[in-house]
Amino acid sequence: MNVETVQLYENRPDVTLTAYVIEESAELQNEKPRPAIMICPGGAYAFCSDREAEPIALRFAAMGYQAFVLRYSVFHKGRMVNPLKELEPDPDSLYPNAMCDIGAAMLCIRKKASKWRVDPDAVVLCGFSAGAHNCAMFCTHWNSKVLQERFHRPEKEFRPAGAILGYGFYDWVDFRKQKVDNKFLRAMNEAIDFSYFGVRHPSEEQLAKCSPARCVTDKTPPMFLWTTGSDRTVPPEQSLMMGVALAKAHIPYELHTFETGDHGLANADESTACSREQVNAEVAQWMQMAQRWLRRNVPIDLPEKPPMGFDLSLLHFD
Repeated sequence: MNVETVQLYENRPDVTLTAYVIEESAELQNEKPRPAIMICPGGAYAFCSDREAEPIALRFAAMGYQAFVLRYSVFHKGRMVNPLKELEPDPDSLYPNAMCDIGAAMLCIRKKASKWRVDPDAVVLCGFSAGAHNCAMFCTHWNSKVLQERFHRPEKEFRPAGAILGYGFYDWVDFRKQKVDNKFLRAMNEAIDFSYFGVRHPSEEQLAKCSPARCVTDKTPPMFLWTTGSDRTVPPEQSLMMGVALAKAHIPYELHTFETGDHGLANADESTACSREQVNAEVAQWMQMAQRWLRRNVPIDLPEKPPMGFDLSLLHFD
């Protein structure tokens, strides 16, 4: 596997795209372009989680997809801060910068498609928590004036082939109407709002504008959604709302709600866990479910027979 990290903007070393490109050979695809998965880690728009980055990319690469991790715009370039303290807005993290970073990454993949052996029209977004929100925003705004004004490129160059989204928030208005008893969690929610909007209490109009469940159109790509019923950080109703919005727009989607599991489980196994509480065998099935969804919606193009009619199954040894 070849790993390469690209800085997407000349003056922003914090916004990067890391490519995990499969080393081809005559036994594999023989230089044939592959579909790709672009991963947006979560982190409350304060940082990009390492647990939801490379370990996820390696799983998709093992399925045969080219994989990418996008480190998008987050508050104070990902430096951890105390959400209970008064903070100054970070202009780089404000809407629509994080969403536009996905656009820049899509253009970068298209530019390097030959080198990275990627089909640029078959890029699926994969996000977790805030990263899932960012991906959903892009999926509902890929053909918007926001991206056109930023990049001046044809809208077809931005269209994602689909999205795989875990435990995200999709209706910011409803999300903020939820009663939160925990003082620190309330402060974290305000910090997310502050990171994204520059104010701790954005207006309902601002929240609605950045609620992808309210922005679904017939141009929104197919989605695979998953969450857990006992998530105390992002209510599972958020994924249900996104599913309903997709259903109303007649967009193909798949939705899984696992009965138990905390927020932020990532792979839900030892590859991403930092404690036993983050290992959940039931939830860990989401990756296999996503693979089946990918095979239906964004399959890897394979011939029916091995090259030159050479079929290893015909070999017999005494």
